[in-house]
Amino acid sequence: MRLNIFQTVFLTLLAGVALMRESRIAPLDAIDANFESWLGVHAPRQATPAPLTLVQISDEDLRETPWPWSPMDYSLFLNAALPFHPPVLAIEPVLAWKTVDAQQLSLLHNQLLRAPKVLLGSDLGLPDDLSVVPPMQEMPVLRHVMGSITELQEFSLVARQPADDIRLAGTLGFENLCGPSEPVPSVVRRIPLVFRYRGQAVPSFVLQAAMLWFGVTPDEVIVRPGTRIELGKTVSIPVDTAGRMTVDFSAPLVRFAMSDLLLSAEQAQAKQKSIAPVAGLKHSLALLARTDAGAQTLRFANNRLGSPGELFAAAIATIQNRQFIRRVPAYGEWFIIADAIVLAWFCSRMRIRSTLLVCLMLLCGYMLLALGIFSGTLVALPLVLPAGLIGFVAAMRVLAGCEPENPSTPPPAAHSL
Repeated sequence: MRLNIFQTVFLTLLAGVALMRESRIAPLDAIDANFESWLGVHAPRQATPAPLTLVQISDEDLRETPWPWSPMDYSLFLNAALPFHPPVLAIEPVLAWKTVDAQQLSLLHNQLLRAPKVLLGSDLGLPDDLSVVPPMQEMPVLRHVMGSITELQEFSLVARQPADDIRLAGTLGFENLCGPSEPVPSVVRRIPLVFRYRGQAVPSFVLQAAMLWFGVTPDEVIVRPGTRIELGKTVSIPVDTAGRMTVDFSAPLVRFAMSDLLLSAEQAQAKQKSIAPVAGLKHSLALLARTDAGAQTLRFANNRLGSPGELFAAAIATIQNRQFIRRVPAYGEWFIIADAIVLAWFCSRMRIRSTLLVCLMLLCGYMLLALGIFSGTLVALPLVLPAGLIGFVAAMRVLAGCEPENPSTPPPAAHSL
């Protein structure tokens, strides 16, 4: 059955609205998420290296000094890094020990006091008995919240944190990757920047690192769940309703092993050329994190295994470079629907074979266009909406039946009796 122009426009519009809605919920949202990851991996870009240095606790370091490390091992890191004057020092492993030498702990405390800004990792959690209300703990609270925080991950206690003397020498950052009852995603694309603690918004390890780097206090942070987090007038970070930011895993950063840092510190002291680019620490956020094989429990969106420390490094670099991956605005999706309506009208006047060939070419061209737009703007175009509409237009033309008549062909002449 052949459709007239009004039926074609109505059906295509209806299909577009349905696809636009369904592409935001499971299971179709995973297709757009995978397409966004594909764009991040394959789109050509020349990103500026972030002012971040990842000091890796590698497999080689753990062969020399087995895990867990003692306070003395972290003191060695601080002793090697501090002479290069990094503006911010961040330590991803939680500095908590069941039994510890008091003298080593005192030495570590004194080393931390020498650093201008220190960020220490910790974890939020829930009590085993939910009927028990644990004591309230002091922490940096983000008081300027515009909108609902009901979708932020909720916690009621600090499950792991450094000892009191160590904790007071720095700023805590919470390293949770998901809620207390949620599994870690099979593919990590986003990271939470803010949590709920007793109904109040508190910053994560990554957000706290950005606050220290840009010199922003909690009172200068404005949280707008579903839109953005503003660090004063310095940077605006796009987030979803759960306070999560999409991580740009292509953000370049400097990284070298802990053993290279120790050797480079000795070489610098002896006025020799360093094997690692430690001079850049003066203008970088120095992050100590595990990157050994045992810590690589996450699969990133760029299809490689990594550790939580590497995830934090990529997220901090994303904020420092302001390389925020965004979904195309709603008006862009409406523009795609309008193009599909035009396509449907043209295809209704074409042969079936020509329609299928045009639809295939348009889909390939859209993929190239998406790569180009992402490369220049980091705006990720959707895939479900255009692919679904192109398929719908092709199917509608096939189901319409026979080839359209060519209006330029004159009707056959009648035979005279």
